[in-house]
Amino acid sequence: MTMNGNDLSTALYWALVFFFGTLWGSFFYTLALRFTSPSFQGRFFMTLIYPSSCPRCGEKISFMGLVPLLGYLFYRGKCRQCGGKISLLYPFTEFFFGALGCVMAGSRGITIESLLLFVVLGLAFAVSIIDIKTMLIPNSIMLALLALSITRVAMGGSVRDHLTGALGMFAFFLIILLLFPGSFGGGDVKYATVIGFLMGPWHSIVVMEVALITGSLTGVAYVLLTRGTFRAKIPFAPFLSAGLFSAVLYGRELILFYNSVVY
Repeated sequence: MTMNGNDLSTALYWALVFFFGTLWGSFFYTLALRFTSPSFQGRFFMTLIYPSSCPRCGEKISFMGLVPLLGYLFYRGKCRQCGGKISLLYPFTEFFFGALGCVMAGSRGITIESLLLFVVLGLAFAVSIIDIKTMLIPNSIMLALLALSITRVAMGGSVRDHLTGALGMFAFFLIILLLFPGSFGGGDVKYATVIGFLMGPWHSIVVMEVALITGSLTGVAYVLLTRGTFRAKIPFAPFLSAGLFSAVLYGRELILFYNSVVY
């Protein structure tokens, strides 16, 4: 079997898209870990520019070790200095975002908006990791997401629709908090409001439906498996992020499906 020039250029195109996706995936996961590390507390810019190093011994990671996926395989999942194991979440995240980049490039093309949304999803992933580990959502990441949302609206969105989405998400959480005090944290409310502004009213409905369904199922499973109570605190940001991923990737299809079922 031989490949012609078009096939080769197509393969190279997708390989590059995948590779750059893995680079971003590595960055997003590292960003999340740094936000949960006491060493980086209150040092926002250091979380962005500090050289990658082993979390155990502090050894700077070599150039080869920084190559997504291949670096993990080359060093057999261990630090070359101390031999400490490197979490499998690193290559998993790198592969996931490489695949996500290909999916978004295939469905949306490589545009400013698709790149913006890709970064938004990466930050949403980081928020989820941080919330799981600390039960907190950093304001600095919220501001970054808000800036990206404003940029998207400035590119041609309806300001009224996006404000409606933000107000709708805020009002929903406010009502829930009034009925069930302590059911959500302030970070969840801010995160949901920013998502509402980013996505607008209809896609925000998709976000909330996915978040509530996945969150409820996880809560029930947690109670059954741990014999805990429904009062146990479970971070909600990961479920909002799951809804955001669904809305960005399949929002239009899900809205059409809902309309076909209802009408």
